[in-house]
Amino acid sequence: MSDTYRRLAEFLDTFPQRFPVNTESGIELKILKHIFSPDEAETFMKLKPMPETAAEIAARIGGTPEETEQKLFEMSKKGQLYRAGKEGKYKYMATAFLVGIAEFQMNRMTPEFAKDFQEFETILYQSTWMKGTTRDLRTIPILEAVDSDAQVMPYENVEETIRSAKYISISDCMCRKLKGLVGSPCVHPVEVCFHFGSGTHYFVENGLARYISQDEAMSILQKGKEAGLVCQLSASQDPNALCMCCACCCGPLRACKAHAKPSEIVNSSFFARVSEDDCTGCEMCVERCPMDAITVDDVARINPDRCIGCGVCAVTCPVDAVKVFRKEKGKEFIPEKDVFSATMAIYQQRRNQG
Repeated sequence: MSDTYRRLAEFLDTFPQRFPVNTESGIELKILKHIFSPDEAETFMKLKPMPETAAEIAARIGGTPEETEQKLFEMSKKGQLYRAGKEGKYKYMATAFLVGIAEFQMNRMTPEFAKDFQEFETILYQSTWMKGTTRDLRTIPILEAVDSDAQVMPYENVEETIRSAKYISISDCMCRKLKGLVGSPCVHPVEVCFHFGSGTHYFVENGLARYISQDEAMSILQKGKEAGLVCQLSASQDPNALCMCCACCCGPLRACKAHAKPSEIVNSSFFARVSEDDCTGCEMCVERCPMDAITVDDVARINPDRCIGCGVCAVTCPVDAVKVFRKEKGKEFIPEKDVFSATMAIYQQRRNQG
């Protein structure tokens, strides 16, 4: 049985987003056992990372199309693989652990899973996400925080992303839900993870999310901003997700905060600056900054190595002394055109690293 889960870990590590393998504690195997039975693991490893019909999969791995359809559909409802299309015309594919299978477990998470995931999460981000320079998420500034002279591209405008989305759904934040399961509930809003485009259907059909209108999406976005959450879109110009993150629960932000220079590892084209002539030293920005980038000695000062350009500090400044500005050319983050291209960029970086 252990061999099955070791091979599953190695299979997941072939995806661009990677997966920890051969850890000293074996925590990655424990996590996989929470999600897959041995038989389900074997089936998953026979799938391709591209959509196929049950008939195509059955012809390749054996079994009847009907039996294969039933098994794959049941696994997709458990969030063990991805299902695309409409009833009667479904296609199935293997998908990465993060972003992917982990988020699909929202309704199956238990206190035991959450406890093990806390241990696993540190290893996960250190061995995968922190090693790259191309990542799944990019930090977007709160629009109201941006200086009037600073350029904001359409793909950097969260409101524009919502207005242009054909489908929108909203789900709970996995990170905050995990914290709640281990007895450390977050004070921030929980239902703040947006999904856009065709991928919204999978989340809704699996009971992980609900469809919302653009007006409700704008309302939820505003509440997240007021709560001091960081807007993080998927790293493409045509994003399929928006996370509203906090540094107390959310894995990527916690990993960044632990880094000596968060600005060097976050995909962001912006930074915050204080007008010392206007600042009164009230320290409100210190309390709101998710990266501990601000100190006050008479007036607020921002450590550029720690600032990720989210604008959380600026929107509540009582004297409007903090604004977000665009980085100079050459230091901006220009996302790939679409999610597929972004994934391939991550994969190419991995190949270059060896």
